[in-house]
Amino acid sequence: MSKTESEITPIINRLEAMVKDQSRQEVQVRNFDLYGLNLARVSFDRRTNIFTIKEFRDNHVFKFDNIDLVAIDIYEILRDLKLTF
Repeated sequence: MSKTESEITPIINRLEAMVKDQSRQEVQVRNFDLYGLNLARVSFDRRTNIFTIKEFRDNHVFKFDNIDLVAIDIYEILRDLKLTF
């Protein structure tokens, strides 16, 4: 990814795909990985419109009703790992 490309746009695109999915599944799930490490799992419950993030490094769980806050949290999780290398 070049320095002029947004790093958060691909995250938002994946989250929006979860919201727009037309399958009959009530809960959509996506994993967010970096360097082959599964860092977080995001689920979207279409009944409640709530995103749940399970962060694997610190074993935290967060719930959001705002897609932007979810994207920021995922970005920070990925960025924290990048900064350790």
